[in-house]
Amino acid sequence: MKSLDLHIIDITHNSIRAGATEITIEMEDSAARDLLSIKIIDNGCGMPEDMIQAINDRFYSCRKERKIGMGIALLKFHSEMCNGNFYLKSYQRSHIDLQPKGDLSGCFANFICQYQDINFIIRYITDEGTFELSTAEVKEVFEGMNLNDWEIIKSLTELIHENIGS
Repeated sequence: MKSLDLHIIDITHNSIRAGATEITIEMEDSAARDLLSIKIIDNGCGMPEDMIQAINDRFYSCRKERKIGMGIALLKFHSEMCNGNFYLKSYQRSHIDLQPKGDLSGCFANFICQYQDINFIIRYITDEGTFELSTAEVKEVFEGMNLNDWEIIKSLTELIHENIGS
């Protein structure tokens, strides 16, 4: 995976497959602290302890349709390569090997609009302040409308981009 948004998409899809009805995606991007932190928190079914231990095997997958899983292993690799930690907590922001963020705005907008039965909470924290948006808020603004409409996705992507810059 060449950018952080792809890791976020991969891990968030794991949360969706785990039956989550609420998923918080929090990023902290602090130049002052030289930190880029990603947290994905959900209320899905969770993982038993043996599975948590097994995901450290770079080829582990619990999915039946394929026997090899690389998403978590790649995220762990990229995080540790940047002096970060595997548990999606931090990357050294100034590290030369830090992957580009990718299209975070499109990523976040698409999750909110495509999975309308899941309450996504998007929180982006910088040295200047915090931007937060949730599916519930978007549903309130576009009451009764199908959020998976191109114009809504485009508007939401622009709104997020204006507030997080990516």
